[in-house]
Amino acid sequence: MKTVLVAGATGGVGEGVLRALLANDAVRVIATSRTTERLDELVQQLDPQLRTNLTRLAGDAGSFAGALELAARAEALGGIDAAVAILGRGWWTSGKLLDLAPEEWAAVLDEMLTSHFAFARAMIPLLATRPGSLYLSIGGGAAFAPMRDAGLMSIAAAAQLMLVRVLARELGAGPPRVCELVIDGAVNTRASEAFAQPGWIRAGDVGGVVADLVLAGVTSWKPLRSEGPVVIMGERRLRPD
Repeated sequence: MKTVLVAGATGGVGEGVLRALLANDAVRVIATSRTTERLDELVQQLDPQLRTNLTRLAGDAGSFAGALELAARAEALGGIDAAVAILGRGWWTSGKLLDLAPEEWAAVLDEMLTSHFAFARAMIPLLATRPGSLYLSIGGGAAFAPMRDAGLMSIAAAAQLMLVRVLARELGAGPPRVCELVIDGAVNTRASEAFAQPGWIRAGDVGGVVADLVLAGVTSWKPLRSEGPVVIMGERRLRPD
């Protein structure tokens, strides 16, 4: 049985990932969130049969001290075979880049970029002891284009992508294997389903790709392309029937 630690499991994408992983009897999931209350709320949304292989850990996976603490607690539970980083805020806009206050610049980069470095710094040494292990970062398509009135999202997403590329280059064949799944499109989650468009990527689709990468190292989901350590999902309207 593989043990997968999912940081940010209580978000919309995180819930989709959690459900897909728990649907497989060969996977045990350690779900993390900053508060016990959010983890408890998430569990109430799950069918009882999906809770059997679920362990909850409250902690700040995006801070240096918090990530190290979660790694130590995961090691005490027997270690992990994969770590999935779903960190940072949802969509953010704040006008033109040069109008940003220094404090806002620092806060957004801390939440969208430094959090990923802190989590990787804590989890990769733990994964290095497990042959065939995986470190998987989840990112967004803003990494590929300058977004009007949300330029800092593009900067942070592009930097997160480069963080993964550098780690993959430094670690080589691993363990762990390091990669990023980029969701290049809007996501239909439980919170957005009332206004989601037909072409939006479903959170469950993201979860299915994550489960494939954890269990098999590859995925057949289409449309999707790979660029080195980066796996890119596109919107569902491009998917063949």
